[in-house]
Amino acid sequence: MINPILSFNMRLTRTTSLFFVALFLASCSMRALVSHRIDQWNVLIRSDVITNSAQEKEIVNKAQRTATTDGIIPVVILQGSPYERGYQHGYLFRQEIQKNLSALYKGVVSKFMIAEILDEAFERQRPFIKEEEFEEMRGLAHGARIPISLVHRIHAIPELSEWGGKKRIRELVKTMIKGEDLGTSCSNFAALPNYTGDGVMYVTRILDWGLHRVSELHKYPLISVHIPDKGIPFANIGWAGFIGAVSGMNGAGITLGEMGYGDFDNETLSGRPMIFMLRELLQNATTLQKAEEIVSTSTPTNSYVFLFADGKTKNASIIFRDRERFEKYSAGQKIYDPKREVSLPAISNLVYAGHYREKMAEKLDTFQGKLKLEELKSELIPAFAMPSNFQNVIYLPENLTFWVNYAANSKTPAIKRSFTFFDLGAIINLQ
Repeated sequence: MINPILSFNMRLTRTTSLFFVALFLASCSMRALVSHRIDQWNVLIRSDVITNSAQEKEIVNKAQRTATTDGIIPVVILQGSPYERGYQHGYLFRQEIQKNLSALYKGVVSKFMIAEILDEAFERQRPFIKEEEFEEMRGLAHGARIPISLVHRIHAIPELSEWGGKKRIRELVKTMIKGEDLGTSCSNFAALPNYTGDGVMYVTRILDWGLHRVSELHKYPLISVHIPDKGIPFANIGWAGFIGAVSGMNGAGITLGEMGYGDFDNETLSGRPMIFMLRELLQNATTLQKAEEIVSTSTPTNSYVFLFADGKTKNASIIFRDRERFEKYSAGQKIYDPKREVSLPAISNLVYAGHYREKMAEKLDTFQGKLKLEELKSELIPAFAMPSNFQNVIYLPENLTFWVNYAANSKTPAIKRSFTFFDLGAIINLQ
């Protein structure tokens, strides 16, 4: 009888070997085809939307590859339909995407011991993914000349990493994702104008996500500015080759942040993937109420806490969302969760939640009426970030601007890096 662990390893080797053959063929094709020929029947040099080089050039020329003013973070401005924006992203960052997604894929599969887990996770999420999201993923694969299955697998990872059921997989394959390495908790808080010392609203998003420990994700930060043919322009603060959202702000001044919230028994992968729900919110939410509506009407999967803010009204809310509940808290409200016996004291003109909740409550209470930008950067974010700190964003939504930093590598978290300023409003006004 074949040992099941050995069988898993054999399947893993076969799957990854085929994958890297495909990537090698893609890179060879890219080098050989100076004319950027399109062949709809070629596995990697294909598009059933773009039929010739002139059409490809016309679509790609709608986009622009640039960088932040300090030159630290790449920026891409994407315009058009979902497929076109996916294709532009893939085309302009082809080399980075091929390297980034292959490293991430290898790292995650090495932990799961079985590539099919990603396929199964995606299949459970598939019925809840919208057609325009499939179109953008398809465009990304075609533009980057990578297998569409790889794009699907990569976009299954965030929901899978939060799913409580991954612990049961560990019992079967022995080696599994470790909660302290890849688990997400994060912290978010919004300080309203009457709380801060300079009369503006600061919204802070601390992303503690250890995927950079099993990948090269930290090498490929990317701010994607979308100018969609339908919807609101927005900035997705993420990575090359990843179209889902975990951090971002749109042209209506709506900001987003999310936090994983434990592993309850009723968690499932059969629901609207969080990363696509938040992308939908960026493109369609003009108010806090609309953002809350998108969350409340989306089929839930795992346990999350969301923080959304609106720069127009200078207001914010915290939402607890899982299979059983949708609970909203506004600034100045006490939060109490009987399911986990979690309590967050009320602080006037502030809404907050995070991993180190007692520390957050204590420190945030002392900054009432005097918080400024530099204190956020130098004192509060470093105090609240976990060792897996991967990205931090400080939004100034009333001005459509933000500051962001990313982890440098597995040993240098984002809190050790300088912040980069980005002006979304200036880009939108130029379009």
